[in-house]
Amino acid sequence: MEFIVWVETRLAGKTLAVQEVAKFDRCASGIASEEIGLTLQEGKDVLKHVQQNIVQTQIQVQGLACSRCMHCSGTQLVKDIRRRQIRTVFGRITVACRRYIRCICQGGRPSILWPPGLMELPGSTPELSYLMAKWGSILPYRRAAQMLGELLPISDGVVSHATLRRHTLAVGARLDQRVTEPDEYDWPESRRFWRRTGSIVDPAVRR
Repeated sequence: MEFIVWVETRLAGKTLAVQEVAKFDRCASGIASEEIGLTLQEGKDVLKHVQQNIVQTQIQVQGLACSRCMHCSGTQLVKDIRRRQIRTVFGRITVACRRYIRCICQGGRPSILWPPGLMELPGSTPELSYLMAKWGSILPYRRAAQMLGELLPISDGVVSHATLRRHTLAVGARLDQRVTEPDEYDWPESRRFWRRTGSIVDPAVRR
């Protein structure tokens, strides 16, 4: 038997692309116990290929949206193609996207526009950072790194204990900052008003 995994991309009910991401051969009869379903490594590979397809498609759509000037709708010139790596729970993904020369219809000098820069893509996805910080906080770093590499869908199976430690400490630092300098939504209404206006006068006493 042959099993094929496809990824279909649809937009507004219309199919944009269909791509094969994996193919598996299994015996039709006399199946051994180790041939039932997918192995852990095969599952990791499938998830990585699906992730690669989805992320690259998202980047391409963002790139197409930036290919025309938002002011005059003119086509912006392509400077080059730049690649970027993103670490996800399904492995390290490499994406490619065009860089554009901004239209100067509004005046000024031309500058470079790179769509992933507008998306503020992180080096690691928030989900991966969360998992690293979670397990790094309850297990020794080396043990947590070994567990993540073996059990989670990270396809390359390699998680550095140093990387895990860095993510854990970074999340801890952000939590400490939340305590000492809470974000705007944690502030009382008066402090939110001060932030918006730059005023140090309590709005209750303003006339």
